[in-house]
Amino acid sequence: MGVDSFHIRAAGPTLQAAFEEARNTAAREHGTSPYAGTVYNKTEIELFDEPARTEREASLRASELLRIHHLATSSPAGALPLTVDGATSAWLLFGYVVI
Repeated sequence: MGVDSFHIRAAGPTLQAAFEEARNTAAREHGTSPYAGTVYNKTEIELFDEPARTEREASLRASELLRIHHLATSSPAGALPLTVDGATSAWLLFGYVVI
């Protein structure tokens, strides 16, 4: 048993809807084991109130936030807003999970 981080792009009309869709997709693709190491293992989401970024910039910032805030595997998934074209909103979801 160990710890790993995840970073995943999620889109939807709201952050909660995007989070639930990302969890459902992870469950279908990787299963529902507590050790699957995916966003499925998170039950809550916390939005970091920061400016929208490109996915690459958000990924770098997420890595920094994971180090700075010492988020635990039991912490909610983090979310950073992404810059997008069109009407659908998107976020980068991230966090630590048990593998």
